[in-house]
Amino acid sequence: MLMAMKLGELRKLSDTELEQKYDEEAQHVVASLNYLWNEITRREQNKQTKWIIFLTIVMVVATVISTVGIFVK
Repeated sequence: MLMAMKLGELRKLSDTELEQKYDEEAQHVVASLNYLWNEITRREQNKQTKWIIFLTIVMVVATVISTVGIFVK
């Protein structure tokens, strides 16, 4: 039977453990597994957000270098 985990316990699970828990519970539960799916989705969005922030910083650095290069000439 699917018991809702405490938020702290849920966040301590690794991505692999979380996906395994979802797969295990999905075999036995017809009801919604939204809380597990939402956690998986949140983690994926966090990874994407970190990547976008990194790329934004790279673009800022490239812009500064390009701008400085124009004024130095």
